Amino acid sequence: MKKLDYRQVSMFLYGIALITPMFFGTWTIGVFGLIMGWLGIFALEPFVAIPWIANFLYFGNLIFNKLNLKTKIGISVLNIIFALFVIGLRELPENEGGRNSDIVVGIGFLIWISSFVVLLIGQLKEKNKNVG
Repeated sequence: MKKLDYRQVSMFLYGIALITPMFFGTWTIGVFGLIMGWLGIFALEPFVAIPWIANFLYFGNLIFNKLNLKTKIGISVLNIIFALFVIGLRELPENEGGRNSDIVVGIGFLIWISSFVVLLIGQLKEKNKNVG
């Protein structure tokens, strides 16, 4: 049986996060957050926009294999910091009528940020392996 690479585990967790509820208080799943997060930029809502940008950092970190490991580790740390901004989000629009739902981060968020942490830990282990 082939051992999974930390990048594969990270991507698996990310995929699970896309189909689980992002917040307690609403049943909005991760894929909707990924699709609609860009609205936070235009609404000047940092607790929506900055975590949405974390997704680009994550995929850039996975795709650009030519980057040196120190740079990838720095991007992973920045990625986690950006993702943590979502904790400041306290309500989401419920419908077009202007009603909002009170929310706190949920299981989808925990799995999403776990994918970033797994990537960082894997990169740190790889760096230590290369040093020793």
